[in-house]
Amino acid sequence: MATRERDDDGFGLVEMIIAMLLLAIIAVALIPPLWNSILLSSTQSASATATRELNALIEEGRDVHTCAKLTQITTTTTYYTGTPREFVVRVPIGITYACTQKTAVPVTLEAVRDGEVLATVQAKIFVP
Repeated sequence: MATRERDDDGFGLVEMIIAMLLLAIIAVALIPPLWNSILLSSTQSASATATRELNALIEEGRDVHTCAKLTQITTTTTYYTGTPREFVVRVPIGITYACTQKTAVPVTLEAVRDGEVLATVQAKIFVP
């Protein structure tokens, strides 16, 4: 009669449980960096949107060339970025504008969300 030899090739149940435990420990160690990268990505996205909006306002002011338009773009406005959080475009505190004809008026705008400045844009707009 032929005897069967015991087949020890492959993983047993204990080895599989140990391998799964090690993989779980590695996965748990990777969660904080992944979470931080998601938060950073959200902040950078909001900053990019705010910068784009500020630049659009500056270009809008340059296209119209009037003191009324300059006054309009320097008023505080709230923008919604498609997310539940909005940002406010305002003139930095302490800056006032004196718009006169045939001058280049320096304009500074900033986008603020929850008290944090996301972006600041400075430009000169010529009023003919």
